[in-house]
Amino acid sequence: MKVDTPFSCTLCGECCSGSMRVFLNTYDLYKIGRFYKLNHTEELFQKGLVEWADGQNDLQLPKIRFKSYPFPFCPFLMNDFSEELGLRGLCSLHPDHKPLVCKLAPLAREVDLDTGRDSFSFIPPHPDCPGCGKGDPIDIENEKETLREELVYERELYRLLREREESPETIRELYLFSLDRDFKERFPSV
Repeated sequence: MKVDTPFSCTLCGECCSGSMRVFLNTYDLYKIGRFYKLNHTEELFQKGLVEWADGQNDLQLPKIRFKSYPFPFCPFLMNDFSEELGLRGLCSLHPDHKPLVCKLAPLAREVDLDTGRDSFSFIPPHPDCPGCGKGDPIDIENEKETLREELVYERELYRLLREREESPETIRELYLFSLDRDFKERFPSV
């Protein structure tokens, strides 16, 4: 299945700035923490890279804390300039440590935990995104296969969140963990 709208990222960096809210799953925290060679995901909060914010169902969830000066932008955004390409916005976490939501863009994912099915839709990463309408249509099946393991981790997290929805403390416990062992040991059922 392909998305009707062609898309090709132009590296403008617009989706990495402004009022975007980039929520993170547990595997995202693991990848970013390992990128920074941290011992515990709590250190991402202490360093001001991640903060708690109201997410879906009024749950307090971790999200990237955008810098505010000189304008709001992702702390992982790096600007690059070349005579040939001009100014480009690059992600310092790309490709291995980049959050799933950023890897999926411009696709949005909805998970039905009762059926185990995901659905994907095209949402421009930014209202004036210059990549929309350029390039080839997105092959959703190829994207799903490329990100299969991360999609499974996130589905498992959603399942755990649904089980713990009544207790904010146990929800936070899901996101706060030591980075001294492989992520697969945290979710052995995946």
